[in-house]
Amino acid sequence: MATQPVARTGYTYDELMLKHECPWAKDHHESPLRLSSILDRCRELKLFDRCLFVKCTKANDDDILLYHNESLLKSLSQAPCKNIEQLKEFCQTYDDVYINEFSLEAAKLAVGGSLNLLDSIMTNKCQNGFALVRPPGHHAMENEMNGFCLFNNVVITAKTAIEKYNLQRVLIIDWDVHHGQGTQYAFYDTNKVLCISTHRYEYGQYWPSLAESDFDFIGEGDGQGFNVNIPLNKTGLKNADYLYIFFNIILPIAYEYDPDLVLVSAGYDVALGCPEGEMKITPDTFAHLTHYLKGLANGKVMILLEGGYCIDTLAEGAVWTLRSLLGDPCSPLQACTNPDPIVKKTVACCKNVLKDYWQSLRIDLTDKCEIWIKEAKRKQALIPLINNKIRPIQYDLTPTLIIKQTEEQLLKIQQDIKRALELAPHQKPLERGRTLLVYDELMKKFHSRGHCERPGRIEAIWKGVQSRGLDQRCKMIPSRLATKEEILLAHNDEFYELMKSTKTASERQLKQLKGALRSVEYTNDVFDNALLAAGSCLNMIDAIMTDEGRNGFAIVRPPGHHAHCSLDYGFCYFNNVAICARYLQRHYNLQRILIIDFDYHMGDGVKDVFYEDPGVLYISLHCYDAFPPNEGHPNDSGKDKGLGYNINIGWLKFDPPAVDADYINAFHHVILPIAYEYNPEFVLVCAGFDAAEGDRIGWGKLSACAYSQMTHMLLSLANGRVLEVLEGGYCLHQLNICGSACVATLLGDSPIRCSEDSAKYPQDLVSVRTIQMIKDIHRSFWTSLFTIPDQNENAIDKLAENLEKTAIKNN
Repeated sequence: MATQPVARTGYTYDELMLKHECPWAKDHHESPLRLSSILDRCRELKLFDRCLFVKCTKANDDDILLYHNESLLKSLSQAPCKNIEQLKEFCQTYDDVYINEFSLEAAKLAVGGSLNLLDSIMTNKCQNGFALVRPPGHHAMENEMNGFCLFNNVVITAKTAIEKYNLQRVLIIDWDVHHGQGTQYAFYDTNKVLCISTHRYEYGQYWPSLAESDFDFIGEGDGQGFNVNIPLNKTGLKNADYLYIFFNIILPIAYEYDPDLVLVSAGYDVALGCPEGEMKITPDTFAHLTHYLKGLANGKVMILLEGGYCIDTLAEGAVWTLRSLLGDPCSPLQACTNPDPIVKKTVACCKNVLKDYWQSLRIDLTDKCEIWIKEAKRKQALIPLINNKIRPIQYDLTPTLIIKQTEEQLLKIQQDIKRALELAPHQKPLERGRTLLVYDELMKKFHSRGHCERPGRIEAIWKGVQSRGLDQRCKMIPSRLATKEEILLAHNDEFYELMKSTKTASERQLKQLKGALRSVEYTNDVFDNALLAAGSCLNMIDAIMTDEGRNGFAIVRPPGHHAHCSLDYGFCYFNNVAICARYLQRHYNLQRILIIDFDYHMGDGVKDVFYEDPGVLYISLHCYDAFPPNEGHPNDSGKDKGLGYNINIGWLKFDPPAVDADYINAFHHVILPIAYEYNPEFVLVCAGFDAAEGDRIGWGKLSACAYSQMTHMLLSLANGRVLEVLEGGYCLHQLNICGSACVATLLGDSPIRCSEDSAKYPQDLVSVRTIQMIKDIHRSFWTSLFTIPDQNENAIDKLAENLEKTAIKNN
C-alpha cells in the first residue's frame, strides 16, 4: 500500500514575484495585485494554516533549458532594464510582453517553486498542491516569450516529472480563457503528455488567433489524438457549458488515459467579471472542476496559476480551488441547464475528430456533426489568422486592458459578482467526524440458516473499516429503533402490523408467512432488526443535517430497496432509503433529493414510492435481466409529475458483464450531467456490492475502484451531504474491500486509481448500447445530455454568404 502523504495540500509563492510589474504602465492588468489578492484572501480564510508551505528557490539554467533555448535565456538576462526606451523596444520584439529589473528572478522563482512543489507531491510530502506563481507561463514558447509569459512553468514541470520521476503519462488541463499554444507546441508529437485546453476562440478572431488552436489540431506522430482543443466560439458562457465540456470530453478521455500526474494551467480569466475573458463562470465552479481531477492519478494534482484579471473573482476562484484540494465540500451550483448550442456544436466536432483515439468518446454517435465541422471551417476561413512561424519585426507595445463595457454594463457585472459570492459563502470545515458511521452488532441477530443475506455481511465491512483504521477517523453515530410513525413514511399500517406480528409468531406461523416467491425469510428477530436498520439510518440523516458530520455510511441490515409500501420483497422488509428520503422531505423540507442505486438489482421498492414525485430523482444502475422480474427497463421513466425522474441504466443481459469503466462512463455521460441539472440538496446511495466480481448472486465484474470512484464523484453534489446505505452484496471478501473503499473515499482519501484496462475502456456491447439508449429516452427531459443541434441544410451556405458579404464590406 502506498505511503500516505504527510500533508494533504502544499502551496508555494514568493514575495519577490510581487515586484514583477510593467514599468511603463503601472495599471497593467497583469499586475502584482493579482497574486497579492489571492494571498490575502487565503490568509483571511486561514487556508494556509491547513497547508504545507513549500519554499520557492530559483530554477537553474538546466531546468529552464528542459524546454527553452539558451538564446532566450541569454536574451532575457541581457535585457536593457535600466533604460526605459530601450526596454520598450526590446519588449516589442515579443507579442504582449513586459519585463522590469525583477522579472527574470521572478520567472526563475516561478519555475523553481513549481518544481519544488512537484517534488513535494512526488515524494509524498503532500498529496496535491497549488503553485501561486507569476509571471504566468503557458504562452511561452521554446525560443519566445509571449502573452505576459516568460518561461513556460507547466511545460518545464511536466518535462521534469517525466525525466526526473520517470512518469509515463502526464495530463495537462488548461482552462485559461486563452489557448496555451506554448504548451501545445511542446508536446504535440508525444503521447507521454495529454494536453486538453478549453479556450475562447471565436473561429480564430480571439487572441492568439491561431489555426492550430482549433479542434482539428489533435497532435502528430506518437502524439496523434493526445492534443485536445475545445475552442469556445462565443462569450458569455456559463457553468453549464463548462460542465458539459468536462462530462462529455475531458473526464472520459482523462480516465481512459489514466495519468500518473495531473497538472492544471489555471487561468481565472474565464470567471465572471473578467474583462479579458467575458465569460460567466462563477468562482465556486472551480472547486467542482478540481474535485473531479482529484479522482485521477491517485490524487496527485498540481495547480499552476496562469491568467485572471477581475481581482474579486480571481481571488475567489483560486480560494475555491485551494479548498477543493484541501478536501472541503464544493458549494452547490445553481441548476446547470441548457448548455449553449455553440458549445454543443464544438463538443460534437471534438468527439468526431477524436473518436478513433478514445474509446469512451465512441459512446455517442457524431455522424450528424459534419455540418458543424463544415460551418466552423468556413467561418474560420474568413478570419486573418496568425502564423507563428512568420514573426513580425516589431509588435505593438503591450497595452493596458481596454474596457469595452458601458457604465451600465459594468454595474450589472458588479451586481452579478456580488450575487455569485453571496450564493457561495465559505463555511468552516468540519474536523474529525466529517464522515459518520453506524454499526450495531444487534443487527446480526436476525439470520436464516444457509441464507446468503447473512450477519457476516455487515461484519465483513466493519472489519474492513477497522483493519484500515478508518473507524478511528470517523464519528460513530448511535443506533436506534425507528418509530411506527417513521416506518409509515414509506409503508402502510397494515404491512407494519403484519411485520410486528412476527415478533411473537410461532415457528409454524412464521413458516406460513414465508414468502419463497418474494425471497423473504421470517424469524422472531426480523421486525426489531429491520426497525434498527431504518432508525439507525435516520439517526445518520439527523447528524448530517445538523452538521454533526458531512457524510456517512450506514452499515445496516436487512437491506431495503426492494421493499414496497405494503410488501416485503427480495431480502428487504422496511425500505431504509425511501424512509430516509421521505424523512428529509417532511422534517427538513428538502425539495430535491437524489437517490443513486448501484446495486446489481434494480430497487423496485424505491422506484414505486417516488414514481410520481419530482422531489426525488431516482437513478439505478443494474442488470436489467436480473431480479426483480419485469422491472428496470430503460424505457420506464416515471409517471405524471415524476416523468423523467426515474432513470434506469439497465445493462441489457449483462453479456458481457459490466466492468468498472462502464459504470464510470455512465456517471460521466448520464448521471453527473443530470445531477447538476437537478441540483440536489441531499444524496442518498443504495450501496449494493453484488455487481462486484465473485458475488454469489450478481454477475458483474466491478472492483473496489468503481465503488470508490462513484462515491468520489457524488461528493461534489449537495454540499457534500451524501449518505451511503448498505443494500446487497454477498461475497464477504468484496464487501470487506469495497465497503471500506467507500468509507475511505467519504473521508476524503483519494479514490482508487483506474489502472486496469477494465477501469479505462468502456465496452461497446455494454456502455455504447445502453448509454445511447438512456440518452435517447431522457434527452427530452434533461437538457444537459449530449446532443448535436439540428440545422437546416441550406443555413450554412446562407451564413457563409452573409459572412463573406460582411468581410467584403469591411475591406
